[in-house]
Amino acid sequence: MSLRRFGKKKGIDVSSEMLDELGRPEKNMKVIHVAGTNGKGSTCNYIANILMKLGFKVGLFTSPHLVDFSERIQVGVDDTFTRISHEDVLRLGHKILDMEGGFEATMFDVCFVTAILYYKEMACDYVILETGLGGTYDSTSAISCIPKVCVITSIGLDHTKYLGSSIEEIASNKAGIIVDGSKVVLSHMSNVARDVILQDCEDKGISKGDVVVVDECDYSPYKVLSRLGGFQSYNAKAAIAAVRTLVEVDRDSFIIKYMEYNQRGAEHCGKDCEKCADIDKSCELSFDEWVNSYINVGIISMKFPGRMEKLSDNVILDGAHNIEAFRMLSKTLSQEYEGRSIHIIMAVLEDKDYKEEIEIIAPVASEFLTATIDDSRAKSGEELAGMISNMGYKAIYLGTEREAAAFIDKLIKKNDAKSFLELYNNLYVVCGSLYFVGNIKRLLE
Repeated sequence: MSLRRFGKKKGIDVSSEMLDELGRPEKNMKVIHVAGTNGKGSTCNYIANILMKLGFKVGLFTSPHLVDFSERIQVGVDDTFTRISHEDVLRLGHKILDMEGGFEATMFDVCFVTAILYYKEMACDYVILETGLGGTYDSTSAISCIPKVCVITSIGLDHTKYLGSSIEEIASNKAGIIVDGSKVVLSHMSNVARDVILQDCEDKGISKGDVVVVDECDYSPYKVLSRLGGFQSYNAKAAIAAVRTLVEVDRDSFIIKYMEYNQRGAEHCGKDCEKCADIDKSCELSFDEWVNSYINVGIISMKFPGRMEKLSDNVILDGAHNIEAFRMLSKTLSQEYEGRSIHIIMAVLEDKDYKEEIEIIAPVASEFLTATIDDSRAKSGEELAGMISNMGYKAIYLGTEREAAAFIDKLIKKNDAKSFLELYNNLYVVCGSLYFVGNIKRLLE
């Protein structure tokens, strides 16, 4: 974690050198590569959970972590995701750090290559890779294998210092993960961003038939989507489209799992055929019904910490930390919590567009409560409260992250009869930075 945030060389170059030195452990991996401004993590988790429910062993690489580093590298098998152990992080991490070659590796480079080595050891059927920053020069783009599916989630203005100052520039950078030979899934995004990515696909020789536009798909078999709100509906649709596309390009692997499922069903029928036939008919599913059934199960059972995560009836954590995410958070709060008095508990990093974020969320907020993140790049919570007040909104400074966590802890524990009315009327939303949300979770735990 002490390695510099950004290196002197591009991530893709450093990771390529490291993977070359290790003999290209990712060479035969079946990869689903995911980039975008918002929704990458949720989409990756949905895809991984669906594939695990279908019977596959799945490697899941996401960032950043909220509480523990090992959240970044997980393997899903037999209905459970297990994080890499600290012992394996040390073992593989030191193997990478001890390599000769003078690599100018960042923490993300080391983390990514550690994940690749781990997934190789674990013999994962599929590996889902979430990019760190952008796409074209991202460390994850150093893989030599052609991804089975490349997914681009929403495109918005974030990290403009590194990715470009316009939607077109950022979309082009995110599209850098797309390579000839891959299928492409485009999630809900502006027409401007979509046109840039479609042109990139055409330039790389990818036919229109190999590009799936999420907004144009039929989701009628997936009733579970009606239970999702806000951005999660878009992310789930992107995940469904990615899995359905994967079924097309790697059908034999799914057929094998379907046959194993039928074998288990036959054994079940031998013991209790009446229940199987009359109640759930689980032994009578066709291939497509089987896939769709477990897609629904994978979507509804997925839990993603820090994204509209309910800690109690009156406290929600959401990792919104850029303009696009704040737009979706504002929309979700106005639709799903109409009539509640919404209090925004907010802490931000200095390099974010927090003034515009405040303007976006202000129409649904009764007040702002600010704190200071324990990070050298943090904006002072006291200064933030003063700025919000000068903008014409009510703002109160809570203090440090520890003081904010103590305040939230008291809110969660207000469950006696006298506080019922307050619980019903007031909703507290913790947001502004994934670092802040993660640190609050850690302190509460």
